[in-house]
Amino acid sequence: MERIIKLELGRLNVHLPERRISLREALSSPKPSVRTRDGSTHFFKREELESLSKLLPETDWDKLQLPILIALDPKLGRGAARISGEPEARVAGKILNKRAAGELLIYRPEVAALRRELPTTTQYLFM
Repeated sequence: MERIIKLELGRLNVHLPERRISLREALSSPKPSVRTRDGSTHFFKREELESLSKLLPETDWDKLQLPILIALDPKLGRGAARISGEPEARVAGKILNKRAAGELLIYRPEVAALRRELPTTTQYLFM
């Protein structure tokens, strides 16, 4: 049973990148993108990258990894999600007007607001 669940989670997460890239790397690329686990390419909108760059000091551009992962974990409760990583949580916190330190717990309306603001630079991670 556990093996089947892991297999299904793997299928749900094929949209995730094989490797995440830093904000600096994305900004310096002529076509900012990542290769996904299913072999396709996920492109980032330049406007979103520039918006993110204004939310962080340039010294943190190498630390922010894209896409920002919104982890949907049943252990968190219905409608809750987690954003891990200090710069990722800080950026999401600034957009949502919430304090964040290392990790940010958000709820369904906030997930929707964050995805509206950053549709190409955020992705869901199913746990």
